[in-house]
Amino acid sequence: MANKMIDFIKYKGVIWKIPIASALSWELAEWAGSKHPYLAPLTVILSIQLTVDKSIQFAWQRVLGTIAGVLFTITIAPYVGLNGWSIGLLLLVGALIVMWLKLDHAILVQVTLSILLVMYFQSKMPSYSLDRIRDTIIGAVIAIAIHIMVFPPDSVNKARKKMIHFADHLSNHFMNTALWVQEGCSSSKTQILQTKLQTLFQELHQATTELDNAEQSLRYNPLGTKKRASLQELTRQMKHLRSGYANLADMIRVFTKWSESGHFANENQRIWADHLNLLANLVKQWKKALDDSNAVSSVSKESALQIKVPTHMENYQYPLALYMNAEQVIQDFQIANVSNKIL
Repeated sequence: MANKMIDFIKYKGVIWKIPIASALSWELAEWAGSKHPYLAPLTVILSIQLTVDKSIQFAWQRVLGTIAGVLFTITIAPYVGLNGWSIGLLLLVGALIVMWLKLDHAILVQVTLSILLVMYFQSKMPSYSLDRIRDTIIGAVIAIAIHIMVFPPDSVNKARKKMIHFADHLSNHFMNTALWVQEGCSSSKTQILQTKLQTLFQELHQATTELDNAEQSLRYNPLGTKKRASLQELTRQMKHLRSGYANLADMIRVFTKWSESGHFANENQRIWADHLNLLANLVKQWKKALDDSNAVSSVSKESALQIKVPTHMENYQYPLALYMNAEQVIQDFQIANVSNKIL
């Protein structure tokens, strides 16, 4: 029970941070003299996002948009009155100014929202304009302070889990490719293999995105020194995953062409099926090291795979690889030209 509670506090921060930050911001807004203290927790609720960088981005956009919208409205509103046409006119002018300054759409939303609410409430509650600016700032500051200083989202751990998940599937795909090669690169199964490879690419993209999110969140975390060191190591390891995927995709392309040539002998099929299974095992062992840093040393000893080019082929490996890549480029751009003509 205690472990579940600790996990809840660590990993479900959005759930309990919003009510705590809302209560604090309300009390602080009232202490500061606000007659509309609900504006502070409203900003808290909107500002606390799943990641720190998104929370900071929304908070400053709301503050900037609110200040701009309020100042613009209290300057112009006395001269236009309150009716549907005057509201529409001010919203249009405010939106055009935001567009002219090339500001983000989120700022546009906050500017226009402030214009609408200040136009309506200003005549009924003269203190609303000042309260809106002050309480928005209070809510934004409280939200960001609590989100950063109290159990900030562990985006690094999420990125690590995504990478482990991808590495596991990469290993499985090496094994599936080995089985496909052992069966003679059956054309009926080639499309299935390519479809799974595309799914694998999407997982790689998701892992990369999660790693980028972790990097952005840690920029604003003054207490994240250890996390930054872990992130640097994950970034280095991600290069291996990208390389592993790229090489697997290229090998599948080569096996397909080799099989279509009619010269993919049974002996070569057996040899390369064994090689692919060894590579799958290597990736699996590497994944254990990613999951547990203490396993690195044991992996380095156990994974001394020796898949080398036979001596009589050493002089041909590089030009053959270059020809294969050049042929792929020609095919890709020929297909592109044909597609453009059809369009």
